[in-house]
Amino acid sequence: MRLAPLILGLALVLGPEAGLSAPPDFQSRLEEADAIRSADPAAFVRALDALDARIDEADTRQRQHLQLLHAYREAFKGDFDGAVALARQLHAEARDPEVKLRSSLLIANSAAATRNFALGLSHLEQSLAATGAADADPRLREQALAVATILYNQFSKYELSRQYADQLIASTTDPRTRCIARQQRLSALRGLGSWPADPAEVQEALAGCEAIGEKVFVSFIRIEMARHMAATGDRDGAEKLLSRHLREAEAAGYARLISEFRSLLAGYRLEKDDLANARKLARSALDIDADSSASLPKVEALEVLYRVAEREGNLPAALDYYRQYAQADKTYLDDVMVRELAFQQSRNEVQQKDQAIALLSKQNQVLKLEQEVARTSAQNTRLLLLLLAVVLAAIGYWAYKIKRVQTRFRILAQTDGLTGIANRRHFRSQAEALLADCEAAGRSAALVLLDLDNFKHINDQHGHAAGDWVLKQVADACHAACREGDLCGRLGGEEFGILSCGADGDAAEAIAQRCRERLAAIDTGLIHHAMPITASFGCTTTAVSGHAFETMFAHADEAMYLAKNSGRDQVRTHAVRTGDGGSRPAITA
Repeated sequence: MRLAPLILGLALVLGPEAGLSAPPDFQSRLEEADAIRSADPAAFVRALDALDARIDEADTRQRQHLQLLHAYREAFKGDFDGAVALARQLHAEARDPEVKLRSSLLIANSAAATRNFALGLSHLEQSLAATGAADADPRLREQALAVATILYNQFSKYELSRQYADQLIASTTDPRTRCIARQQRLSALRGLGSWPADPAEVQEALAGCEAIGEKVFVSFIRIEMARHMAATGDRDGAEKLLSRHLREAEAAGYARLISEFRSLLAGYRLEKDDLANARKLARSALDIDADSSASLPKVEALEVLYRVAEREGNLPAALDYYRQYAQADKTYLDDVMVRELAFQQSRNEVQQKDQAIALLSKQNQVLKLEQEVARTSAQNTRLLLLLLAVVLAAIGYWAYKIKRVQTRFRILAQTDGLTGIANRRHFRSQAEALLADCEAAGRSAALVLLDLDNFKHINDQHGHAAGDWVLKQVADACHAACREGDLCGRLGGEEFGILSCGADGDAAEAIAQRCRERLAAIDTGLIHHAMPITASFGCTTTAVSGHAFETMFAHADEAMYLAKNSGRDQVRTHAVRTGDGGSRPAITA
């Protein structure tokens, strides 16, 4: 999933207010500061400091406007929690509709950066509804459309994002708003795999943003261009494009932009065997993105550092970076799933509200009919009973539909969409419950983790469709190797896990060996791959690790990485007691 810059909606699309009645000089300075937020961040900060010094000149609405600008400033610095806090306070206190809408849109955009996706979607839906009426202010409608196209890009709802971007391009005459709409349209089209066939559309978007000095958007458009060029085979051209404009991106002063620019360029430099510059760019990308737990630039930068260390033969550093990369990648994928669930939940809530309104409308009709029946004959009474039966059937039908939707969402939340087995979140919750049952019953349990060897080569040589086929076959093999009652799940990427209650160390190794044999039996000729499918296995039992899932997972993971670093295609068990009461991994295959 591609992450677009959340700050864009904060810094660009929410235009300045007009028509305030306080001192004109303070008001003009306020509007000037609002107009240069993204074009000249340093001047924007100086303008805010000057306005703070003259706060006694401002009336209530201007003070709220200034508070909104401070919220933008916090977001531009990357303090999205601070931005949301200021905006929520303003949204609760403001009485002016425009101030309230701008603060709501700021919450919608910033909340996604704080992983409060439900809050962001809630405020977006409110804003779109408030500006969707025929008599709504067109300028406010454009602001809501701009945030919508940005936010839906965050949720990988590229078709929705493209639709809102097209509406915005068709309706706006403001150059800054048109700049963001075009950039978001390009991002959505790349996500849809429908990059413009005519290069003139891309150049027009680039020229429009350059003409008004929007350095941030210009650089993000170049990132989209580079990713498209790389995806279509022109990786050398992508590297040259980013290299030419690196200083310009850094001069924009936006941390999220600089981090993505550097991490992407580091990957291209790595492909050209420029290890020193690749490492330097990746480290600088991590330094500027240090507060992020799982952004795409962080994942890309850690992968570059892991591969640079691997090529240089620095295996300890390579292993350390690989572990960081694997953790960041898993966290990033978890975020993707959380976004999807938040989006589906938001849509379900909207649907339920619409259904409730429809039912209330029908109930009102029934009440009117009851009043009419009271004044008429028995024939109208029979008609009323018939209508009531229709309403009850409608209620039953919608209740059934809602239950089915909820059941489907629960299954989606618990199942890996590709392989059909338990996903990481569901595997963990079920494993913790099974381990608690085993501990209460005094039974042992074993955990087996496996990570496919050289899986990236399959994707690189045969494409992601072949890689998906292999993952499905591996899931089938793992499931077939399980005993009755065992829990099997995909933990992320090419990593799988099996929890077996009542199993000891020998049983765990037997499960791993069966799985290993079934992997080797997969017919890779169907995807024209000459090498067999292998994996590195790590095992542990409650006799060594106890019944805490986190401890078992850590011990099995340690054994698995030992197997990986000892030549792959083998089983290692964290099962040997040391003299001081601890344990260490043992070679078993």
